[in-house]
Amino acid sequence: MAFYSEEVIEEVKAANDIVDVVSSYVNLRRRGSTYFGPCPFHREKTPSFAVTPDKQIYHCFGCGEGGNVIRFIMRAENLGFQEALEFLAERAKIELPSTDFADAGMTQDELRLRDYHKKQMYEINREAGRFFYSNIEKSEKAKEYIKKRQLDKSTVIRFGLGFAPSDNGLTKLLLEKGFKEEDMLATGLIGKTDRGMLYDKFKERFMFPIFDVMDRVIGFGGRTLESQEEMKRQHIPKYVNSPENLIYSKGKHLYGLNVAKKANAKMKRIVVVEGYMDVLSPNQVGFTNIVASLGTALTESQGRLLRKYAEEIILSYDSDAAGQKAIERGIEVLQSLGVSAKVLQMEGAKDPDEYVLKYGLERFEKLVDNSISAIEFKVKTLQSQYNMNDTTDKINFLNKMAAILAKVDNNMERDIYVDKLSSELGVGKEAILAEIDKIAYKDKAKLMNWQKPIPISTDKKEETSAKSSDIEEMIIFLLCEKKRDVFEKMKTVILPEDIQNETNRNLLTKLYDEYENGDINTIDVTNICKTDEEFSRLTAILMKENVVSDSYKVLDEVLKTFSNDKIQKKRKELLEKIKTASDAERDMYTKELADLNSHLVKRD
Repeated sequence: MAFYSEEVIEEVKAANDIVDVVSSYVNLRRRGSTYFGPCPFHREKTPSFAVTPDKQIYHCFGCGEGGNVIRFIMRAENLGFQEALEFLAERAKIELPSTDFADAGMTQDELRLRDYHKKQMYEINREAGRFFYSNIEKSEKAKEYIKKRQLDKSTVIRFGLGFAPSDNGLTKLLLEKGFKEEDMLATGLIGKTDRGMLYDKFKERFMFPIFDVMDRVIGFGGRTLESQEEMKRQHIPKYVNSPENLIYSKGKHLYGLNVAKKANAKMKRIVVVEGYMDVLSPNQVGFTNIVASLGTALTESQGRLLRKYAEEIILSYDSDAAGQKAIERGIEVLQSLGVSAKVLQMEGAKDPDEYVLKYGLERFEKLVDNSISAIEFKVKTLQSQYNMNDTTDKINFLNKMAAILAKVDNNMERDIYVDKLSSELGVGKEAILAEIDKIAYKDKAKLMNWQKPIPISTDKKEETSAKSSDIEEMIIFLLCEKKRDVFEKMKTVILPEDIQNETNRNLLTKLYDEYENGDINTIDVTNICKTDEEFSRLTAILMKENVVSDSYKVLDEVLKTFSNDKIQKKRKELLEKIKTASDAERDMYTKELADLNSHLVKRD
């Protein structure tokens, strides 16, 4: 596959220290020369995600995920190799040369075609955004809606708001600009009739363009301006949104994050709301660190995106059952990612849009400051479901509260809630703590069992003995030290076909190739990895510290052990052959066996 030159890739990697990059996604703590934190790629409570600054790699001992800084961004941001490289280059303010290269699993032609379509879709969305914006002044309905929602011109401009007329003006414009039908249809802006006629899919709607963090228009939300009665009569949906496509996935983006990012160099907190207007109205009065999830519940991808830009996330969803459920789900997602989560409690208005219009910025900021913790939210929600004057209800409530508090890692925080419950409900503190400890002990026992490292391969043909696996991994470790004389000695004894595990065999073959081509001293050894299994295996091997004090002494032991194992394997094969051999064959096999035994005696 053709990539950017190794020099360019290494320049980008060198400018992005892996600890700095990972720290914007994961809360890392140093232990010795390694940093540890909760894995961003699977849910865990005991940190098993390790990052080493000297080797510039990461590895999770829980799920096996591992790689270098580019691989991390690929996984964390759901990007291809090229996009991840561009992401890191932009972060380090490095200008990349223009080039063609293939993504994993795609040919150059396929990638070139995919990138072409993506660029066309971005361009189509940009033209559509301009078209919709230009139509606001032409529509009395749109101007009336803006007036009704008390939006000023600067907000309309900053968020690129617009209006989709009832004709097929967008289709006509895009065709005039030379865009292909295939790309127009792919955006979801244009439809096609059974007779092959193209038409605008958004009509008579107020348009909210959705931007990614790089300020590219990736989709649209269109709100009808018809009355409630007309909507019911004609079965008109209140909102029509862009479909998921090559450049837009609603679970990976947040409405308004591009604006929040520009307005705040480093946000301590971000408020997450449901609707477009809940972002626009606070922004208009100066509260800019607010975004909307493009759906009712927060996704893990959105959680990782939020964690990158803020330390604390405050959830503000509707007070109905669906909204409260979305808050519970959001808390679960954020806590699993190691992010501090709070909940906005609102009285006197149904949402941030209405609250800001009624009470202004200062009161809204105070409201945000007084957001309650995730635990307080859970207590309030749970308490509303039980009658505290009923003994059975009180016991059930306390049992469920104990299960919630058992998951609180901070002992002081847990103690505060236990004191409060004890005082309010007239139950001894010791009794509550005893129940919490009992649940916590059970959870820990389950966790210890669940946290066992996941085997990389479940194929029985790939399983090797612990001893054989250790030797194979030590061979790879020694090769990664980039000592040519070690390689020269090793290759005379160990051939790729001697390696039993397929992943280890692939790694050894690639390392041998790098040595043979003379490139070993100029490459990052993680560059040889192409599959998840290879990244996982190699980073796990490289994470081993202080395992080799004298490479040459260890090499001699490894070669001796490896040679003996090969001889023992050959002996077993010969003994099996002797059992069914003819007289002539038996003599030949017996002589071979004697030679092998003699060789073993000499080595010992």
